Amino acid sequence: MESENSYEQQEEEESDESSSSVAVNFTGYDEIHIKHEAEKTICIMPPRPGTAVMNFQELHIPRNQLTDVFYHIQEAQRWLTLIDKMGKPHRFPLPTILPKVIQTRYVPKRHLPKDVEVDRRRRQYQKINLVEELAKAGLTNDILSPTEEQYNVMSEFAFPHKFPLSYFDDSNFDINSPKAWFDLGVVGDTNYPLPAKAFLPFNQSLVNCQWVMAAVTAHNADTDLWTLLSLEDGCTYTVPKLQFMFMAEDPYKYINRIQAAVHERHKGEQLMLMELIVDCVLHEDIESTVFYSFKPIERVLQAATVSEQCKRRLRSEVNLVFERLMALYELEQFILKMPKEFPQFRNIDLKEFLPRSFTVDLSGKEREELQALGIPMPEKRYDFLKASLFYCLGGIEAMAGVNCECQYIETLSIFICTFSKPLALVDFLQAQEAHSDNVATFLKFNWPQQLTGCITVVLRALGKGWLDISLNNWTVYLMCKISRFILQVKFRMQESMQVLLETSLLNFSHLVCDPCLQFLHLKPDYKWTNNYIDTEFPYHKPVFAMTLGINEDRKVFYSTDPDEFQPALMDIFKRCLEKTSGVKLIDSFVMSFLKYAPNLYILTVELIEDMFLVENDLMMRCYAKAVLPLKAYARLYERFINFYLLNINQYMAAYAEARKPSSEVKWDILEHKRLKEEVRVILPAFITIGPFYINVDILKQFMIKKRIEIVRRIFEYYVDRMYETNDNILERCQDMYKKINDRPMSIEHLFEIRDYGLEVPDLVEELKADIQVMWLEYDLLDSFFYNLSDHQFVMKWKAFAWPHQIMVRLATLKEEQKIDIEEFLRQHGSECQAFEERLESLNDEVQAYSLAFNTNRAQETSVDIKKTWALIKELEKVSQTLQYRQELFELEPLSVEFLESIIASFTPYKNLWYACANFLKLQDATEGNPIAQLDLEDIWVNLMKLRDELSESMEIFHEKLEIMEVARVFIQKIDDFVPVYNSIRDLRNENWMYIHWQELSQVTGQDIKYTVSMNYQYLIRKGIMDFLAEVHFISEKANNEAETIRRNIEEEERRKQAEIDAILLRKQLRKCRRDIL
Repeated sequence: MESENSYEQQEEEESDESSSSVAVNFTGYDEIHIKHEAEKTICIMPPRPGTAVMNFQELHIPRNQLTDVFYHIQEAQRWLTLIDKMGKPHRFPLPTILPKVIQTRYVPKRHLPKDVEVDRRRRQYQKINLVEELAKAGLTNDILSPTEEQYNVMSEFAFPHKFPLSYFDDSNFDINSPKAWFDLGVVGDTNYPLPAKAFLPFNQSLVNCQWVMAAVTAHNADTDLWTLLSLEDGCTYTVPKLQFMFMAEDPYKYINRIQAAVHERHKGEQLMLMELIVDCVLHEDIESTVFYSFKPIERVLQAATVSEQCKRRLRSEVNLVFERLMALYELEQFILKMPKEFPQFRNIDLKEFLPRSFTVDLSGKEREELQALGIPMPEKRYDFLKASLFYCLGGIEAMAGVNCECQYIETLSIFICTFSKPLALVDFLQAQEAHSDNVATFLKFNWPQQLTGCITVVLRALGKGWLDISLNNWTVYLMCKISRFILQVKFRMQESMQVLLETSLLNFSHLVCDPCLQFLHLKPDYKWTNNYIDTEFPYHKPVFAMTLGINEDRKVFYSTDPDEFQPALMDIFKRCLEKTSGVKLIDSFVMSFLKYAPNLYILTVELIEDMFLVENDLMMRCYAKAVLPLKAYARLYERFINFYLLNINQYMAAYAEARKPSSEVKWDILEHKRLKEEVRVILPAFITIGPFYINVDILKQFMIKKRIEIVRRIFEYYVDRMYETNDNILERCQDMYKKINDRPMSIEHLFEIRDYGLEVPDLVEELKADIQVMWLEYDLLDSFFYNLSDHQFVMKWKAFAWPHQIMVRLATLKEEQKIDIEEFLRQHGSECQAFEERLESLNDEVQAYSLAFNTNRAQETSVDIKKTWALIKELEKVSQTLQYRQELFELEPLSVEFLESIIASFTPYKNLWYACANFLKLQDATEGNPIAQLDLEDIWVNLMKLRDELSESMEIFHEKLEIMEVARVFIQKIDDFVPVYNSIRDLRNENWMYIHWQELSQVTGQDIKYTVSMNYQYLIRKGIMDFLAEVHFISEKANNEAETIRRNIEEEERRKQAEIDAILLRKQLRKCRRDIL
């Protein structure tokens, strides 16, 4: 609003300051000129800024007593200027917007002075946006409508509410009277309007009202309406106080005022609707009910001597009251049983609408006729008091206390029937168990004590009388009213217990059985026909919470077995009701001077036995059927068992072994994504099946995450596979490039590179085809917007660039090889010359072996022979290389006849000295190794082979006597070693025993101790070489002894076998004789 947006306030304290602007204008202060007038007295009255001119006692001073001085006095006043839509300014004094603050004259410590408090509140009120605060409080324009003007002019069906809010306004919210409000706008002799925010018609339309700035100009005390000038459209409206708020008022208190009026209007509309419904209710057979219910009134009317007209009017009034009571009772039952049909009475107290007594204007004649009935009221009152227990105020007060305690018991419940959320069966049973224990404890201990206390406190003060609780005589007790009082208390207790038990029983039955009533028609072979999400058995408030899952036994299960509900609920139902038994009578507590039996109890569960049987049977039938839909719904999830129990690691291992092509991998990924979305869509997070609130979200999220994990693992597998493929291609490219890019080390290497270069174009084409296939396989990842790692991304593009790089390198290869061939040809010539020089040196070295014939240096000579032979082998390889290079350079073949002659002349020397050295090694090994571990056959074969080689060498070197002598010497050594070999063979005789070693020791005269590790050198040190014949004799002797023992054993075995055969033969003969007999 333009006028509200132009709202601005400024403060000035000095009288000589003045300013002007578009939105707010500070006018100059009104000047008061004191003129010099002769023969007149003047009035000196200091002005009070910000207030109306007050009447002070004037001080009159003669003019001639004053000095001739001119006083220029001005009055300081602050203003608020608001500009309306037409641009017209409206001035308001500052007091009209200052909040009202009431304080004592002396400001207490830690309290603000009045001026500071006023200014602070003004600033706080100025910051509050009334429209926003009303919206936060839920006070929309529909709730504020209709206004009184709309109500008087428009139809009552134009708005959702029937009455204006001003009809229900509370004037106690006003902080000032109308006169006090307008006094704030008085400045001098001028009355200024008051600024306010008002709910007025917008653009002069009654249908649409908005909050605008307004100026309050007048108030009508007769109609209590205020006259306002709207700064929005310049029109004048007459509205009630509730429809606008002064700028000096607290916005929050004004909102509370509107809310209170809305609440009162709601109650008024409910009352009107209630009166309308009650007046429209028709009762059938009301007359029979009237005659049955009011027989005492009829007897009184028949005995009275009044006119029939008076009797008819009395009957009509009684009938009217009764009909109204019955209509209200029936409406109350309808509201309790069908709350959805009467939402407007949800939070209403029906006691407010009970009929009240009302005065009936009867004529004097009718009054006299009523008095002529002659009813002796004092006598009837006395008879009533004489027969009644409540003859005194104390009895009434005591029974009222009993009734109050019993009514509290009736409000209790043995079971908890108002859970805020579904619970697991275990938690449900624990809560019921604990609550029933608390209630039973209260009933058995606290309740009798409280009843006793409220009775004894009152009746003890009465003292002696009909209700004396200090009686100690049973006869007197039974005659007094106190016995009937105690009996009445017992009945009241039993009634309360019955109400408590019936209410608890029915509430618990409704809680657990009402959701299951829809199961009663199910058959044992019931199958779930709906989908996973939409339940076939909805219920607005489920009781039990369960979780659906799959176990390792490949079964779908619930966190609570459905078969456990029936026995558990029936058991807790019975036990909780049984806990209330054993509530003691209060007779012994109240009549403490009388003796009672210790086992006096009131009736409890006995009162509801029939009802319990009915509800217990209903519960048993309900939960016998309740398991059918649960098991049927669980069977729907058997299709997910295989996937739920799937081992991802094993699945991926088998998947990797399959090595599927990229098209199948893509199809698998899409299929897993589709199945994931299918699970997300078709499975619910929670589903209600009667009283059961089933949590499927855990199973659902697990399978969704498992699908996501499988897709992620497939991507990882495929990326790793592509990495291997890419790496292999890069390795091929690098090997190919390296082979054509390496610097040739020899002419052979150069021709290898040249030959390989001829194959490179074909290899590059194959490589391009493989790269194209790899590129197509990478497209699978791109189709899913999969982000490769930086390293693999670089590898991918490197592979794409390698074929071009290889072909570029191949184009420059031939020119570089021309230069290399010339260099290698020069190196080849120098290598051939060096080869010939090494052959000359080798020939001299071979000729030197013809002078080596020292048999004592056989080992050293054989080592030199090995070195020379290694050199010869090396030169053979060099000659082969040089011959191959000759062919490569297209030169004449290299001659190797000289090398072959050297080898031919060196071979006899090599064979001779190798045989000598080998014999020495064989001799040392035979004598040095343990005798038990020697392979005699192998030793003899090697020994004969060496002798043959030496014999052959003697034939070759028959012209060189010195060399032939070497061979002859070593042949003699072999012949001399044969007896040693024979003795070792004798010692290795299998019949050689420990006794033979002792015999050998006696022969040699040396103590020979046989061990597994004993070698022949040990025996040589013992002097066995001098007794080789004895060793052979002992060996032959051992063989003969062993043969003798073997023959004796065989003879003994033959004898025993003959005895056994003879025994068996005799048995057979006896058997044959018995057969004959």
